[in-house]
Amino acid sequence: MEQERIWLLMGRKVSGEATMEELRELEELLQQDPELRYKYSVLNSWPEPAHNREWDKKTNNALEKHLLKMETVFPKEELPVKKEGRNIRKIISVLSLLVLVLGGYCAYLLMNKYPQQGTKVAIASILTRDGSRSRAQLPDGTEIWLNAGSHLTYDPDMNNLSSREVTLTGEAFFEVTKSAGKPFYIHTAKMDIKVLGTSFNVKAYTGDKTTEATLITGAVEVTLNDGVARSIKLIPNQKIILEHSNGTGPSKASIVAGYRVENILGTQQDGMVKETAWRNNFLVFDNERFEDIAVKMERWYDIKIHFANNKLKNYHFTGTFKNESFPEVLEALKVTSSFHCRIASNEVFITQ
Repeated sequence: MEQERIWLLMGRKVSGEATMEELRELEELLQQDPELRYKYSVLNSWPEPAHNREWDKKTNNALEKHLLKMETVFPKEELPVKKEGRNIRKIISVLSLLVLVLGGYCAYLLMNKYPQQGTKVAIASILTRDGSRSRAQLPDGTEIWLNAGSHLTYDPDMNNLSSREVTLTGEAFFEVTKSAGKPFYIHTAKMDIKVLGTSFNVKAYTGDKTTEATLITGAVEVTLNDGVARSIKLIPNQKIILEHSNGTGPSKASIVAGYRVENILGTQQDGMVKETAWRNNFLVFDNERFEDIAVKMERWYDIKIHFANNKLKNYHFTGTFKNESFPEVLEALKVTSSFHCRIASNEVFITQ
């Protein structure tokens, strides 16, 4: 498997045991994936203690063994999206977590060997690119599902802190493990959410018109950070929708955006909640504008959609899809509204 091979080569280079042929192979593999190359550069640039520039063989071997075990220790469940006419890319969202946890492990080794030089790694990170979704478990046992184009950061030492805190950009579903006296906080650009043990969904994409939090079980307290601090408590099957203000210039921070709280309903057939359906690989539209649907599909299928005019953007659609390719979804939408489309690589052009 290519990923396993890359990790093996990275470990051998870090330990100083890689041959010239292996180094050339690693370089070729990294050239094929700029994102992976960047993450490797972060790992490769981890600072060594100033008074001793050489790691002993025991430390290097321990690091290499830890690197090779990362896929087992931190398993991820990738939720692939079907894409027409090409093989599905195996998105390596685990690599952000891999690099930062390895950094923490390096710090641990250094602090044991050089206590006066040790420094604590502040955060770990998990991300998913457009066209993929992932599942992970935090150190406290909390389960998270990350939707496409999302980024979550947290303190890997959260179990030893007075509170558990994560920062989210994008969309995630949480099943928070209860921990007496240790509340769980989710921070986004527009709102903070406090829980003790519950399941809920948070949608906070940069560039979206709203930030949303949907409570499935338990209780949460939402604090809005849009100019005037306001706190709202949700009960199960409620969601809060915060409209983003459109203010510009120095006075933007003082503009207070509106919000509303709505009850959520499952479908009559299977009780599925549209706000969390993505977690089970469902793409759902509920009387939504074509322009807003396009944003969802861009993340879902890793594409870019262009509209010829505003009339097309204002078409409304309702539908539920599971594992359909992008062309299949478009054909279904054409049944109720007339439009044409042209697909060129990952660019889609919608015309009348």
